[in-house]
Amino acid sequence: MPSNADEKPFLHYTDDEAQCGEPSTATPFEAAESKRRWRRAVRPVVSHSLVFVLTSLLWIFLVLPHSPRASCTKPSSSPPTPSGSKHSHAGAHAVDLAAPLPHGAAASSSPSSSPLHNATSGAAFVSCGASTAEAKASGCRYDMLLNHWVAPACTSREWEDEYADDGTWYGYRDEARAHRIEGGPAALGEMDHYYTSQRDHINHCVQMWRRQYVALFEGRNIDEITASWGHTEHCSQFLLDVTDRFKEYYEEPILVEVGWTGCWVKEKPKGL
Repeated sequence: MPSNADEKPFLHYTDDEAQCGEPSTATPFEAAESKRRWRRAVRPVVSHSLVFVLTSLLWIFLVLPHSPRASCTKPSSSPPTPSGSKHSHAGAHAVDLAAPLPHGAAASSSPSSSPLHNATSGAAFVSCGASTAEAKASGCRYDMLLNHWVAPACTSREWEDEYADDGTWYGYRDEARAHRIEGGPAALGEMDHYYTSQRDHINHCVQMWRRQYVALFEGRNIDEITASWGHTEHCSQFLLDVTDRFKEYYEEPILVEVGWTGCWVKEKPKGL
């Protein structure tokens, strides 16, 4: 059986000798001195705590007024916050549309606000509002590759069909993907959110890059998602994250051929 001493807390300490099993013999002077020691020990803690609280309040006051506004492309009601390995198409778009461009350039989800010439220069921006009802009233339609409502001028049946050919686009009401949403692509647009799979997300990013290339190369109408640096950054990082699950593949050899290519040099618009 362990002794009582073995059951005592490690390095137990108390100012009260009576608690250590000995009678209290403190004089009035000793008692007063003990109180003074206690006050001296507590005073720095209280002082430091007040400094910490006041400093925190000052930073909150300075930072909050400058926080960026949420993107106007967020869904009508917020989908559940994804955890761990899950990725939310809609959530990612809403957060990343206004992400900063590389090399310190500024990005914007609104074409007219950028002073630089780009794929949206000289184009009229057509909004679909901030809800399904507003989108319908504006004549917009749901594009399942974008998983956003968009003006008909920016929809693309050819890319939706190519995206659908993968067979992973089906949406489900639950995270376990036990209850499929019936009614085809149009039914997905009536939902606030739905679930697909990691494979579908990979297919989404691949098809979006192909769509982006054709839109830029042929000078087609371009939607806000395809033109977004934030979405491009999101998809590229997502694909890197996916490959991290198969690190043994990293060491497989691959041939790199050195080549030579040309470059179309554009004249800068006057005034820039």
